[in-house]
Amino acid sequence: MYSMFKLEDCLVRPSCPADRKDLIEISRGIWEGNDYLPKILDRWLQEDWFFVCEYQGKVIACLKLTTLPDNVLWFEGLRVHRRYQGKGIAKLMNHQLMRFAQQLKAQNPQLTYEFCTYYKNVESLAITRKMGSQEVEGYYNLERRGLVKTLQPEIITDYGTDIFCNHPQYLPLNWHVVHSVKNSLPYIRKHATVFKGKAGLYLVGSIGERCITLLSDLPDDLNAELPYLQSIFGSRKRMSLTLPASMSRQIPRLEASKFYFWGEDREVALNMLVFRIPAQQL
Repeated sequence: MYSMFKLEDCLVRPSCPADRKDLIEISRGIWEGNDYLPKILDRWLQEDWFFVCEYQGKVIACLKLTTLPDNVLWFEGLRVHRRYQGKGIAKLMNHQLMRFAQQLKAQNPQLTYEFCTYYKNVESLAITRKMGSQEVEGYYNLERRGLVKTLQPEIITDYGTDIFCNHPQYLPLNWHVVHSVKNSLPYIRKHATVFKGKAGLYLVGSIGERCITLLSDLPDDLNAELPYLQSIFGSRKRMSLTLPASMSRQIPRLEASKFYFWGEDREVALNMLVFRIPAQQL
């Protein structure tokens, strides 16, 4: 059946609640079944600009557009069913939604187009680079096996642009980022939590797979911080930490505390990349 696939028979359309079952099936083949899509799917199905690709009555791909502060149109959630990968569907989805984005930009000329992806997401990077995407920021994202012990962190609500101190351009809220500007603060307060461990300051977003963003330098006693970080994920659950390129000096200390770069080769790299697509390229 799959050898007879015809791209011209694909229909890119807005999603609907009836697509849920097919979208859950797609997610089972992403990140070894650990995709965050099922956790936010019901919310996305109620929002605008969540598109799917339908083929022979079945949804086989999806892509979401989201508005972020500072006139950003964010591309996220690109998924293609594993049986249909490598057939041009991702390219089709990107081109169709770029055309839709142009219509939105005609209404708001200040819009910029941005997205974030894993540094080895070869197919997605190849497609968007042909569209003129430019890398504008990179982060280190490390993981660690979970601890049994958890300690409740102190929730910080009295903050302002000081949280951008180590993030002068962008601030990660899990795997999407916002501009480090004052008008991003209401969005951050709604979609993220700033907290303090024994000594360090951190942020974690509420949308998608949880990744703690390091806001301050690592505390001297890193192991004493770990139970506070673990509480964000739950006892024994794998924890994830994101830090900017400017904090690369902290990596040896994190590795000494059993943090590691995920992926088959465990390569030390800026593995979380942020891109912008210039409007003149579209």
